[in-house]
Formats: sequence, structure tokens, C-alpha cells
Amino acid sequence: MGYEIRLYCRTGGLGAAAGFEALTAELPVEDRCDGEGWVSADVGCQLEFSAGTPLVATMIAEASDRVAAADALVTLTLSGDVAWSAVTAVWRAAKSLWDVVPHDDGSGFAVDLDERGTE
Repeated sequence: MGYEIRLYCRTGGLGAAAGFEALTAELPVEDRCDGEGWVSADVGCQLEFSAGTPLVATMIAEASDRVAAADALVTLTLSGDVAWSAVTAVWRAAKSLWDVVPHDDGSGFAVDLDERGTE
């Protein structure tokens, strides 16, 4: 199990495939796979975009009232040598597209991904 960063996004109701395509338009994508309501790939770190299923809605509802307006979840799983440039690229892409609230395993909702991108 790696370190996880979650981005709670308000996309306006995009499905998983459309959201993933928008998010990764400028990123190198390898080993893409998908299922009902999710798409994942290696973009320098493991990225999963989830939307449009009752499970995603439940995960968002259980997280916090702070993210109640979210309709999609981006999960970045980091392990080994962390490619912070990939994390930063995903973070910048997400916040340029949608309203985003970040959360990580260590800092919770107090995480500052702009600061982390300099590590």
C-alpha cells in the first residue's frame, strides 16, 4: 500500500472516461485500464479517476461535509521514489479544470499540494 492523495472534484457530472481524458490530456499515460465508473493509469504515479457510481457518491459523502459538492474522485497512489513532478502535473491539471479539494494520508484536508510540488 502506498501513500494516497485524493482530489475531490466538482466536474459538473462528467463520467469517468471523459473526466480521465480531460485530466490527462497533457500527461503521458501508460497501462490504462478501466471499469464501471473508473479509469486508472500510470502517469508517473498511479492515477485513478472515479465518477458516476453510487460507490463514488458514498465515498465522497463519507469523507466530509467540506467535499459534499464533489461528483468525482481522483486518487494518486505513490510508492517508492515519488515522482513529485507527476503529482504536481495532475494537481495543476485538476485545479485548472474543476473546483478541487485535496486530501492526503498525513495532513488530511490541510495538505498544501502547491508546497509539496517543490520537494
